[in-house]
Amino acid sequence: MANPRASTAKKPHRMDPVVRAAFASVIRELRLKLDLSQKDVAERSGYSEEYIGKLERRKHTPSLTASIMVSTALEEDPTDTFNKVRARMRRFKRLEGKDHEAADL
Repeated sequence: MANPRASTAKKPHRMDPVVRAAFASVIRELRLKLDLSQKDVAERSGYSEEYIGKLERRKHTPSLTASIMVSTALEEDPTDTFNKVRARMRRFKRLEGKDHEAADL
């Protein structure tokens, strides 16, 4: 008998909208502070400009690799970025379990 818990379908985590919003807010703030375009961050990080834009618009939850590379591209220690995101998550708690596009930054 197949294990019903062995499903490979990826379900979004209820905190995904919160993490996306907090990460987007932090990286946008850092990018603007450095007076960089999304294209600049893309070139520095090795990701596409489209992907950087989607991160800022909360369309994607960044992987650990993406978080590290984008942080580094923004001249920020990834640990500091993670701490800023964690601190900012409280601000976006209302998005927990909701569609990430339903609320404004």
